[in-house]
Amino acid sequence: MKFPKIFREKKKFYGRVAVEGEIPYGYIIASTEQPKQRRLSIRGNLIRANLIHESTLNPETARKISAYRVSGVTYPEDFNDFEDYLDAYYYVPFVARALDIKQAMIWQSGYSLESEDEEMLRRADEFLKEIEADTVIRAGTLYAMIFGNMYWRVERKDEKTRLLSLNPLKMGVKIDKKTGELTNYIYQPRFGKTVKYDPDEIIHLKFNAEPWNVFGVSILRRCLPTIKAILYMEEKLPLIARRRADPLLEIQIGSINNPVDEVTFNRIKNGILNRKPGEDIFHDGVITKIKEIYQTGGPGGQRQTVEGILKYFRENLIAGLGVPEVVLAFGSTTLKGTAVEQMEALESEIRAYQREIKRMHENHLFKIAGIENVKLNWRPLRPKDLNQLSKRLCDEIEHGIVSPRYARKRLGYPDKAGEGTVLQQNLIPFVS
Repeated sequence: MKFPKIFREKKKFYGRVAVEGEIPYGYIIASTEQPKQRRLSIRGNLIRANLIHESTLNPETARKISAYRVSGVTYPEDFNDFEDYLDAYYYVPFVARALDIKQAMIWQSGYSLESEDEEMLRRADEFLKEIEADTVIRAGTLYAMIFGNMYWRVERKDEKTRLLSLNPLKMGVKIDKKTGELTNYIYQPRFGKTVKYDPDEIIHLKFNAEPWNVFGVSILRRCLPTIKAILYMEEKLPLIARRRADPLLEIQIGSINNPVDEVTFNRIKNGILNRKPGEDIFHDGVITKIKEIYQTGGPGGQRQTVEGILKYFRENLIAGLGVPEVVLAFGSTTLKGTAVEQMEALESEIRAYQREIKRMHENHLFKIAGIENVKLNWRPLRPKDLNQLSKRLCDEIEHGIVSPRYARKRLGYPDKAGEGTVLQQNLIPFVS
């Protein structure tokens, strides 16, 4: 059998009438094959989809130089993905919601300081107030989750200490090749300029760090491929919706038994192409077959939809972010027992972040001010746990195990809360 020229010509084609010696009827042929997509960043995908506008940026800003590496300086393995991490937080609701929830949970109940040395305890409390730790460090932990790392420079001026937040998009380190030890932090405050800091000048908070690595790992690293896949699919959703409302058709004009000439073919084709949206097609038998291109996959011959595919990827994203569906404001069908287990898993992750912050305070931050033997204790995450702690401390006060002042510290009450308090008459001072 001799095939029509359409199968031999490598060009865009929508219809042809067979000539002598070829199959005597016409085709309108469509292909679902898509050209290979070049790799785009999250911001690039959103700009291409006309969802955000291209930014006019100062050439000295971080985004312009984030991928610029200084020779001899070591950067995190996923340094080139840092922009995507930040854009994912800015533009992907699930990601932003998950990180905001974790940030809030870390700090919602606060912490208390503990030490047997009253002077050291007082100095630690004053030092944290001086550097505004409740805002400076708290804000930085969000970006420690986004990038895996957060940095502060210690500045001492006029006998006062403060922490200056540094951008992780601009930070690298120098490593001694012989010993493998970190010798300097290398910072790029603006394009073309680098500043070298000694390790004792920098407070470095890192999450999910590999034991052999000087850098932490972003919690978004495991989610980035899924985030990009979802954005790519959602970019196509408007086209898919239009296709579902006005589906792509395969139309056969004429047949072997009912051939058509070129004039008839063009007349029928132009009538179909120029019809109004939703208008029916009428013919006298010349059109022998009309069918929708996308009609396979679903039960009963229905077209396959994208809801199931998107659901699969979103479940992967939720698993990677580690935040239950119910906390992200959907997942109403989640069983109560399952939701409780998911929340317990999230709380375990939050406590891991709190341990890293605790180590940073005790092993680095306090040493700046010469503060020793002061411990940072996080309070319980949930109000129910706090109530249980309160009841336990009340029992321990009654049996002489702890003092009311210690209990107030653990529960987060200020010292003034103890003024004018009374105790039961049967309680007497306990001397160990």
